[in-house]
Amino acid sequence: MKKKFFIVIAVMMAFSLMMAACGGGMTTPPADTTPAPAPDTTAPAPDTTAPAGDVVELTLMNHEGPQSATAYMIDAWCAAVKEASGGSLIVTPFHGSLGGPRDTYNMILDGSVDMGFGLPSFYPGVFPGSDCIALPFIGAMNSMQAGHAMQELYETTDYLKPEWSDVHVICLYTNTVAPLITADKKVETINDVKGLNIRTIGGPVTEWAKLAGANPMTIDLGEIYTSFEKGVINAVTAVGWEAVEATKIYELGNYFLDYEMQVNPTFLVMNQAKYDSLSDENKAIIDSLSGHKAIDIQGDMREQARQRVYQTIADRGGDVYKLPDAEQAKFVTLGEQARQSWRDSANAAGIDAAALEAKTIELLAKYAEQYPDVSN
Repeated sequence: MKKKFFIVIAVMMAFSLMMAACGGGMTTPPADTTPAPAPDTTAPAPDTTAPAGDVVELTLMNHEGPQSATAYMIDAWCAAVKEASGGSLIVTPFHGSLGGPRDTYNMILDGSVDMGFGLPSFYPGVFPGSDCIALPFIGAMNSMQAGHAMQELYETTDYLKPEWSDVHVICLYTNTVAPLITADKKVETINDVKGLNIRTIGGPVTEWAKLAGANPMTIDLGEIYTSFEKGVINAVTAVGWEAVEATKIYELGNYFLDYEMQVNPTFLVMNQAKYDSLSDENKAIIDSLSGHKAIDIQGDMREQARQRVYQTIADRGGDVYKLPDAEQAKFVTLGEQARQSWRDSANAAGIDAAALEAKTIELLAKYAEQYPDVSN
């Protein structure tokens, strides 16, 4: 019995040695030939600047397109937030993809987006105090001057605070001044405005157009080009120079009256509940980059766009021009008359219109020293 046992053991050892000599070792199971799932190429790369799970992400809506000066300005502010937080607080902007200019504020209020850029003028009656900065010929010359004046007006007085109490204000500022654009008729006198089908934005500038004998039409920014091209309108105003560049309506105009009539107020605000939900550290980051600091971060990109579009118009053979002083004075006089309609509505809303107007003029004069006229 023992002899048979040792014979079996010997055979097994010999077999093992033979397999080792052939390089077989232990038998390998058949390879799994099922293809591995393709990597998810749509997933964003992880942000390695902050530990996973600690990143707070916020959304920001901008109705203007990604190539606009506004988009570049907002991108600069979002980058500053990310840098200040070390990547733990990220604001993702959506340019021209979530809705139109009449949607922004309501989407912020209902929490559809966390933050947004927009224009109070698209919400008639909601921001009567903020419309003061848009009064015709009140002294606004450029976006930095008017923007800082509006921000100080908000911070240091109570005129604007009630109408912005439903949101957390990051900054209130303005676009740059708007020209009067025509294709076939050069406006050289106040009488030349009469009868024009002119695009406006609502508010004081619309009243001015009515007094001048024009037919004002409120048309959204994205619809101006087509309306101008089809002859629905034959004049455009209340579109800042930077928006003239972004919408390319310089392609349709031949005459660009640089009369510095008015700026449009703008806002960058946040859903209040979302702000309240942030940690103290993240609130401090947002606060440190708000107000005048937010305006400075965004900088004078609007004015840079203004200079670029001047050159573009010149290259295309267009005419950027100013009125003689005597004619400009007639436009200004009509603007002063148009202000009365705003005063009436502001007073009805419980605002001391005369005091607010005077304070706005005072602040515009203050910041004019720091940000002088940059027009041709």
